[in-house]
Amino acid sequence: MVNKMRKVKKKKLSIRKLSYLIIPLVIITCLIIFRKNILYFFQSKKTGYPYETIEVFHEYDVYDDIKKHDYSDTLNKIIITEYYNPKYLDNYLDIKYIDKKSFLKDIDILLNLGYTTEDINNIYDSLKDESIELLLENNYLKDISNILKLSYFHEENLKRYLTYSKGKDLNYIDLITYVNIGLDHKYYSDVIKLTNLDDIGIIVNKYHALPSDYVPGDLEAISDKYNKGYNNKMRHVAKVAFEEMCEAALKDDIKIYSGSAYRSYSYQLNLYNNYVNQQGFDKAETFSARAGYSEHQTGLATDVMKANWDFLSEGDKEYTWLVANSYKYGFILRYPKDKENITGYMYEEWHFRYVGEKVATYLHDNDLTYDEYIARN
Repeated sequence: MVNKMRKVKKKKLSIRKLSYLIIPLVIITCLIIFRKNILYFFQSKKTGYPYETIEVFHEYDVYDDIKKHDYSDTLNKIIITEYYNPKYLDNYLDIKYIDKKSFLKDIDILLNLGYTTEDINNIYDSLKDESIELLLENNYLKDISNILKLSYFHEENLKRYLTYSKGKDLNYIDLITYVNIGLDHKYYSDVIKLTNLDDIGIIVNKYHALPSDYVPGDLEAISDKYNKGYNNKMRHVAKVAFEEMCEAALKDDIKIYSGSAYRSYSYQLNLYNNYVNQQGFDKAETFSARAGYSEHQTGLATDVMKANWDFLSEGDKEYTWLVANSYKYGFILRYPKDKENITGYMYEEWHFRYVGEKVATYLHDNDLTYDEYIARN
């Protein structure tokens, strides 16, 4: 009986010892079999990506790179689609996801066009859907992030910016400025009919027209002391400033005079037609404004003369003095040298326009035309 009990006890001990061996083996076997699943489970918990995405990361051998970064919803979504491109992995990590049906396809197009992560985030932060479609349908628009930061970027002009940029090596500031001026259109096309007629800051050029019946209500004759022309009237504020400027010039032994100030619509019409008849249409267009497009009709501009009745020329002491000092009295050289492509007119050393001291000083300090200034404000 005792021997029988000993045999039973030994048998139980043997089973127990065997279980000590089997259980660890089973656990080890399970760990081996399910090692990948367990690893991916913990990696999923650690990174925030779902298990299925972790599998893809390992399939593409990119997990070690991805685990160093914060979770990206864009990467999570795109990596399992046809739009995933391994060379844009870093971009996907930082592109903010937009819950839009075509988003993944669109960012693939934008990246292939050359837009950066910053560009894409700014595009979706700043632009409407129809504007984004324009970018998708056109060539790469250089410096888009900087463009979108400009206070004078106008989204409604985006198509024009894109069209005008083709084949031109312009910096982004000039691109936006020139289109805002209207230089992407032919002169005298898409004309804006001006309504702020009494505004000292009014812009009159080949894209902005005055009514044919407009006559400033505060025209005053310039003193004979500072005038040598028949068209001797200017608006009150401009006339006062011009006389002050002439007086200041006298103190420096410089004598300047108004040679042709306010001109009516009909006067300008006759003048322009005479130039066309005498010098031909193409030539006349470079120096004479069509009726309704002349600054002289505003009463804020005048052509400046010397004592000998000649209009100013570059190199004249009078011209040199005015270029250095006119801004102090609110005047600017309206059609400067080497700016013909912007103003639409040849260099006119004699044509000065009143815009007020603040604006004139800004233009002087920044070497800008008035057209550029208006386009940026």
